[in-house]
Amino acid sequence: MRNLRPRRTLIPQWDMPSDPVKAVFWFLHWSLRVLVRFFYILIIGAVVYESIVNGLVGFAGTLLVGLGVWLGLAVLLFFVNVTTGVSRVFSEVNRLQQNYPPRAQSPFFNFTEPKQDRVVEGTITDLEEERKKRRGEMG
Repeated sequence: MRNLRPRRTLIPQWDMPSDPVKAVFWFLHWSLRVLVRFFYILIIGAVVYESIVNGLVGFAGTLLVGLGVWLGLAVLLFFVNVTTGVSRVFSEVNRLQQNYPPRAQSPFFNFTEPKQDRVVEGTITDLEEERKKRRGEMG
């Protein structure tokens, strides 16, 4: 059976939106994903350097600090992914609600509601009566 998920690429896809505000947030999210994905290289480099310079103490301290920072970035990325997903769900629900057909066209509501014209008192005038009044005043 074929794998339904696409294989993980080395660098996330570059699908920047054309809206400038969305593009800024998209770029920050994209760069955070790249940073979390490749942060282990920085940790390895720092651990090697510190172990050469300071020995075992530098190795352990740098490793712990690096892993802590990496864990913090991963938690931040998880939080951003969750909030982005929730935002997409809300926007999709709003879009579906706006495109939802009116109740009269829905197959679940086969009855027709009686039309009620809104009449504000004093707005409807009989034109014939108005004409007669004006002719009577003029003549």
